[in-house]
Amino acid sequence: VFSCSKILTRVNPYKLTIGQDLENWMAILPESLRNMPVIYLAIPGSHDSGTYSITSSAPMSPDALPFVRGVAKVFGRLVKTFVHNWSITQRLSIKDQLKSGIRYVDLRVATKPGTKDIFFVHGQYGSNIEIIFQDISTFLADHEDEIVILDLQHFYSFTKENHTYLMSLIDSYFGNKLCPLSHIVSHISLRWMKEKNHQVITIYRNDAAQGNPAFWPSSRWPTPWPDTTSIDTLFSFLDQKLSSRPSEAGFVTQCVLTPDVKYFLKHCFSSLKKKCARPCNQAMVPWLQKQHPGSKGINVVICDFIGMKEISFCKTIVQLNASLIDK
Repeated sequence: VFSCSKILTRVNPYKLTIGQDLENWMAILPESLRNMPVIYLAIPGSHDSGTYSITSSAPMSPDALPFVRGVAKVFGRLVKTFVHNWSITQRLSIKDQLKSGIRYVDLRVATKPGTKDIFFVHGQYGSNIEIIFQDISTFLADHEDEIVILDLQHFYSFTKENHTYLMSLIDSYFGNKLCPLSHIVSHISLRWMKEKNHQVITIYRNDAAQGNPAFWPSSRWPTPWPDTTSIDTLFSFLDQKLSSRPSEAGFVTQCVLTPDVKYFLKHCFSSLKKKCARPCNQAMVPWLQKQHPGSKGINVVICDFIGMKEISFCKTIVQLNASLIDK
């Protein structure tokens, strides 16, 4: 008969700590994982990360559907309230998302008439993008062993000059912390980034950044979009895309349901959280528990409302890295 103490000694002690301290989860990974390519780790991210900053009275943004912008001009605040309920995908601030374990930040940005500033948008205008950059910069300064992946996916009402300005902002906030683009990524590990003082990988999905070594193009971190309100279709799509993910690039798995106009009109008195995010996230956890990270597995995984109390999104993903130990 074996005692409990003898059984416990057979368990790799590192596996017991992974995911226990989400604010510092990268720092306390065992060396074997800190030396593994970042594109092979399981990393939690948030979808439309800056929506927490959008208020119900915020003006409509350029990414809003034309018919929604038109109706909002006529009915004003009432329509904005409906749109707001379907624009918000996160309630936690960037600070709290990072403390909760998020290491991938999804940003869509736009300009606004009358100012050179750039704002986060999702149907309505959110905060100045510099507020988000500042929060990330502060977190990284206090957590030197953590990294953040910035993904700038959409640019609305942008000119060449706007792109130049945004890229200069990113450089001003992160400078030498930016991990340069490399077409061979097997050496880009948490340990290597620490040694080089790099803490930020910036994906810039626009040709304006072409040739700039500080920014990674879409091809280096694909993010296939399911574009469905069906949970069955969603996970079938995710399984299919994961099975053919490129081995020499990062990969984003989008565990999100996306309402179209018809779906929005049918459920306009409800919200994206109730009709899409909650059922999706509830189905997502058992699906995630069957996944594995590595060269042919998941890498970055994103969802809406990462802070749902009944769903341990970040912890579930981070703990998947335990399967890589001793491989």
